[in-house]
Amino acid sequence: MTVRLFPEFDSVSQLNSGRLLPSRFVYALILCLLGVNFSQLPIAQAGEVELEHGTIIRGAIVPILGLTENLAARLETSDAEVTLPPRKLVSYPIILVDDGMVRYFVPRRTTVRMNNDQDLSRYETFKLPQKVTGRNQMLKTVGSYIDVTDFDKFGRRTVTLNTSKGNLPLLQGVTEITPHHLKLTGLKQQWELGLRTTSIKEEVLDAMLNNAIDHLNPNERIAVARFYIQAGLYLPAGEAFDKIEADFPEYKDKIATYVAELRTLHSQQLLNELNQRRKAGQHRLAQNAIMKFPTNNVSQSILRQIRDVQDDYHKQQEQIDKARIRLGELEAEIKDAATRNLLQAYRREVMTQLNFETINRLGAFLNLESDDSLSAREKLALAYSGWIVGAANVVTDLNTALNLWTARAQVLEYLRTENEQLSDQMLGTLSKLEGISAAVVKQMIPLLPPILDAPVRNIADSFPVHVTDPNAEVPVSYSVLLPIEYDPHHTYPMIVALRPSTLDANSVLNWWGKFKNGPGQSQRRGYIVIAPEYLQKDQENYEDNVTAHYAVIESIRDARKRFNVDSDRVFLSGHGTGADAAFDIGMSHPGLFAGVMPIAGKTSAFNLHYWQNAKDLPFYIVGGELDRDTLEHNSLVINRMMRNGYDIIYAEYKGRGYESYYEEIHNLFNWMELHQRLKYPKELDEKILRPIDNRYYWVRTEGFPPQIMRPIAYTGTQRLRARPVSLKVSIKLGNVIYVSSGGKINTLWLNPELVDFDKRLEVRIDGQRKFNDFLRPDMESMLDDFKNRGDRQKLFDARLDFF
Repeated sequence: MTVRLFPEFDSVSQLNSGRLLPSRFVYALILCLLGVNFSQLPIAQAGEVELEHGTIIRGAIVPILGLTENLAARLETSDAEVTLPPRKLVSYPIILVDDGMVRYFVPRRTTVRMNNDQDLSRYETFKLPQKVTGRNQMLKTVGSYIDVTDFDKFGRRTVTLNTSKGNLPLLQGVTEITPHHLKLTGLKQQWELGLRTTSIKEEVLDAMLNNAIDHLNPNERIAVARFYIQAGLYLPAGEAFDKIEADFPEYKDKIATYVAELRTLHSQQLLNELNQRRKAGQHRLAQNAIMKFPTNNVSQSILRQIRDVQDDYHKQQEQIDKARIRLGELEAEIKDAATRNLLQAYRREVMTQLNFETINRLGAFLNLESDDSLSAREKLALAYSGWIVGAANVVTDLNTALNLWTARAQVLEYLRTENEQLSDQMLGTLSKLEGISAAVVKQMIPLLPPILDAPVRNIADSFPVHVTDPNAEVPVSYSVLLPIEYDPHHTYPMIVALRPSTLDANSVLNWWGKFKNGPGQSQRRGYIVIAPEYLQKDQENYEDNVTAHYAVIESIRDARKRFNVDSDRVFLSGHGTGADAAFDIGMSHPGLFAGVMPIAGKTSAFNLHYWQNAKDLPFYIVGGELDRDTLEHNSLVINRMMRNGYDIIYAEYKGRGYESYYEEIHNLFNWMELHQRLKYPKELDEKILRPIDNRYYWVRTEGFPPQIMRPIAYTGTQRLRARPVSLKVSIKLGNVIYVSSGGKINTLWLNPELVDFDKRLEVRIDGQRKFNDFLRPDMESMLDDFKNRGDRQKLFDARLDFF
């Protein structure tokens, strides 16, 4: 028996009599009543859509007017809707791609290619006969799954739902099996839905397929084997071909082509897995995979790529071994005892931490260690400066290189202490060190060890972390799950996962990265996952409260100080209540995230104003057609974003309800791989309704009008009566910054990526010139901002405050 993940989701399932018209049929009917000529309507065609960021979605393509029939039918235009002139259809701003199981909605403006020539007939498909009765009842909404049995060989199973009238067992039957999905129908109720083929146990799938064919017919057996290839199930495919050859030896030549294709695809899959391991910093697993990689009947191209990876590891290991030997030999040539003692201490650190992740720091040294024109001191300077500031920023003066180590120690103490007097002393020491400047400290920060201790025990398990910020306004804690072979010298993307109110933090950590029998996707793919405790005790619904925002922001900042997080690739997600929070927190703080992934969630009243803040924040939204009124509820906000060409995907599972949608996890990770945070936008136009939503990218504003100084929690579809404060900032030619702000205090963090430090900078706030001078890099401002946010990828050289 299989139990659905997140079974505790609390929702209500209802059975209603009568027949619900499919939404696309209703849409067409409305257009007909409006007098639209159907010859002008777009026709669904099988194909694929490629989006600007690289995602490709395959299925039947239908350009549409709006996410729902209500939006599509409106005749009057607002900033969220479209104009539908009488008897004429002029634009379809949204593309619907229906793959048979999921409807994917994407903005037309984000598509770079649409191919309508996809041949779906080439996929092996198996029909299963089912006896359907009692079709006068239908499911309107689907809530929590109390129990789900496995499919029998006839493709039938029982799903027990939680309804307002108690537990309700419902019988389902598989009517069609494709390499991509299974089509299911209710055998006693109207309930059409789909499941991904790869979500079914292999033995259960095999039983259904074997029951659907004639085992004495070799062509039908071959069709099943080809089906497995098309589904990406290469091991079952190989087993199926072996059995066919044993039972029908005369078909050996016929299946040889299929077997060759299978070997190529399987070896490519293994190669992709190997490269993923390397990218995730899992070098031990990658090397083990090389040793076990099959070499018989594998294409020369793939074998050559394997040899290249193997050779690269051998070269890196040789570099590591050479560095260990040469640093000791060169150190012995130093006559000055004090200098040699320092070098011995520094060499111990390097030797302890030298591995495949850190060897590149010694790249300049290893390239020149045999150069006779350089002295031993100069070569050692290359090595020990490279270790602190990277191989691209090395120096050849040994005293300067040693100063870098002293400076790093001072910087770490500055970042770790809360004593202002000690902080001033450390800044004074830094300013007096020869060769140390704000620019050098900026080079140093990305390679610093963790600012805070990381309580790493058994990496395979999650563990709690309590934020230790002495300035914290309320206690904050989060749970963290680290990837396999976590190495503090490797930079990792991070997922911020917000739990549903009915479950604990481990539920979402396990969803992203942990199975009972081993690592899940985040651990395998090299992602850190944290689950902030953002809800207050016994809180059931997300209420747009400041405490939740604070908990999430502080958890992110704390995690960036304890672990090596790639701040350009932090993704926010949530299930249920957590998805509601993800909508709000993501749009309120877009500069924190590379993307937001709400799953089975609803937008809030704040999102009706804040959706414009997300113009540079990608969204991947997952929901179910029968999950309450989710699409209808979300449509106004999402429709606006799609019409304006935002980077957004809305995946709606047909016939599915309030679920965790683990089937979408591979698509989510593939989508994350294609996204990075927008770091330094030069044009900002943001809305502010709460004091905590006051920093956007490199600008912060404070001192707000009274209406947002006393925030009220809004829930459901209730609209906000308050008018948001607008923050508009732009950097124009001539090195001029224009700020229009509703706050009395404005702070700008600046760096050369934003403005030219070699030219005079002018800052005008609400029409008044507030600054007209040259900027100078300021070490204290840089370190204080990094100490506060822990963001290694976004550093600022100067700070300007305007009161």
